[in-house]
Amino acid sequence: PARGLHTLSHVRYTPHLHWNDEQGIDPYQKLADYNQATRVDRMVRDVGRYLPAVLNAKYVDSLFEVKTILVKNEGDDGRPILFARHLEVPGCYSVLGGKIDNIYDVWEKLDAEVF
Repeated sequence: PARGLHTLSHVRYTPHLHWNDEQGIDPYQKLADYNQATRVDRMVRDVGRYLPAVLNAKYVDSLFEVKTILVKNEGDDGRPILFARHLEVPGCYSVLGGKIDNIYDVWEKLDAEVF
């Protein structure tokens, strides 16, 4: 947002390397040592099947970051959502999720809420 750009990530093409956390491993050094080749072409082609306008996107650069995933979610790419109700503001909720299909989890949570 600070640069007036958007980001695109993809469950298959965004992860570039992984390791199990061990004492003495500096994750940012691992990232710095990694050949940070982009996979934007594959991501755009795949997303373009569902959102054709993405095919007209202009690639500027790639961002690489360390992301922690629980070992139990390594095989299923599950990422739980944070769903917080703000008692001081009736009807106001904070929802943080890392996947587009988290919307289904949000609907379940909202259905369980008493309004």
